Amino acid sequence: MRPGSIKTWFLRSERSGMGATLRKIQLWLTSHIFVWQFTVVFAVLSLVLVGLTALGLSFYLTHAIKDNEIDHATEQAEERATAVIMPHLSPGQATIPLTGEQYSEFDSYVQVGLISADTIRVRLWGQDGTLLYSSDSPERIGEDFPVEQHLAAVFGGSTSSQVADNPSALEEPVGTDSRSVLAVYTPLTFEGEPDVAAALEIHQAYAPIASRIDRAQTIIYVAVAAAMAFLYAALLAAAGRSSVFVNKQRSQLMERTRELKRSHDSLLQVLSAALDLRDQANKGHTLRLARLALAVGEELGLSDADLNHLEQVAMLHDMTKLELPKEILQKAGPLTSDEWETVQKHPELGYQIVRNAPFLQEAGEIILCHHERYDGGGYPCGLAGEEIPLASRVFAVADAYNAMTSDRPYRKAVSHSAAIEEIKRGVGTQFDPKVVEAFLGANLKGLIEDKTFQQEKGEQSTVAGVVGQTAFGEEPHD
Repeated sequence: MRPGSIKTWFLRSERSGMGATLRKIQLWLTSHIFVWQFTVVFAVLSLVLVGLTALGLSFYLTHAIKDNEIDHATEQAEERATAVIMPHLSPGQATIPLTGEQYSEFDSYVQVGLISADTIRVRLWGQDGTLLYSSDSPERIGEDFPVEQHLAAVFGGSTSSQVADNPSALEEPVGTDSRSVLAVYTPLTFEGEPDVAAALEIHQAYAPIASRIDRAQTIIYVAVAAAMAFLYAALLAAAGRSSVFVNKQRSQLMERTRELKRSHDSLLQVLSAALDLRDQANKGHTLRLARLALAVGEELGLSDADLNHLEQVAMLHDMTKLELPKEILQKAGPLTSDEWETVQKHPELGYQIVRNAPFLQEAGEIILCHHERYDGGGYPCGLAGEEIPLASRVFAVADAYNAMTSDRPYRKAVSHSAAIEEIKRGVGTQFDPKVVEAFLGANLKGLIEDKTFQQEKGEQSTVAGVVGQTAFGEEPHD
């Protein structure tokens, strides 16, 4: 149900007490829906932000741990291999393939000091790509191979490493129990020699290293998840406290707004009562007019704000008539030209009075134009068609009906049906056709006729004479 329809329903159900109850429910929902929306949006956005932060931090830390473990393993392999090999390798042996007794002696040191469950292969390379020594392929010693990228880096003086599933340049399996290895390439330099004499290649089983990395990464994942969960919980708790505070402040603000509106409504009611005292013939005019304007506006689909403005206009539109002489307000006969000219000034005077109040600016526009005609023959500006604000066109129909069905000093009220017929005759001339259509739709729903206030007349009432004056804007105090 739209806010406007709720408002119209209240007007019809206040006597039963249900309108007040529903109004309280509506106010409660209105005061809390913002906080609910804020909390949900904040929770979703925080979850996304925390999740992305956790993923980014986990990615960075796990890669840092992996790189650190590989660097540490590379450094250990380099130190250990150098410590074992360099004491048993002469500069001359570092330039020629090792065969015979030289191979056997050197291989024994390698097998005892380096080959283990973790270190599964050792190779020695000459600068031209000649294989000088291999712990597991002695038959290939002396063969020439292309100098790969890592070997080239070693001969440039840098240690490098790589993890590979098939790192064997000799196209032979690394080991029966290893699917991937860490290949470490380190330069061998003899004391007093500036150049790299040979390159040492060490293959280590990657599984133990990977296991350490996995354990460290698992710890990182758990720690990051726990930290992010704690952060998310803290954010939600902070948001919850903020929501409570915001809701409290919002409730206080809404209560002050309601108090201000009650004060505003009370002021309008005082003005309305003053008009009633001034013009007994129009007593109750503003309340009936507000009900009619709201019914038509709701049928037309106006916003809740526009419906509120229509209520304000119903209370304010005639207050400038306080300045009208009593002999004009209560005159039983037709008005003179001067008197009619005086009456025609009241819409502009009403606009001048309320236009400087920010909360009444929209109502002022409606007041200014509520006596304009759809065909352009109205006053004070002579606007026509869509130039007239829609709310003013709505109010004009409601005002005309209310005037026709109310007693005046110079004539009695006409019947509901007679007033309806007169409204229909004004379609396209005085009234906007779509507004009249909405008016008739509200009438079919029983929202127009109010027998509590209306003095029902027979169909024999004079429509063309007195009623015509009322409907077409010649009523001095409608």
